[in-house]
Amino acid sequence: MAQFIQQLNICLKGGQTITIPFATPKAEVLNPQIEAFLKALGDKSKADGNFLFQGQRVVLVRLADVSSADIVSLVRKEAEEEEKKAEA
Repeated sequence: MAQFIQQLNICLKGGQTITIPFATPKAEVLNPQIEAFLKALGDKSKADGNFLFQGQRVVLVRLADVSSADIVSLVRKEAEEEEKKAEA
């Protein structure tokens, strides 16, 4: 069975990069937290605020410090599927 992961990379103005992985049911649908973060970045009224990511890893990002963000969709497949393909 395949598991879909979306990896959010946030580049800060100071040069640091924060990477946060999220599980998602489908590769083509953004995780709700990622979608909310991108909307907050575009909202001028929230520019001086913070954004809190919750889950296994809690991350607080000051929106004014963000210079860019990108999302990478990954697929993790179970080892059995890989072995079956190798045997065929």
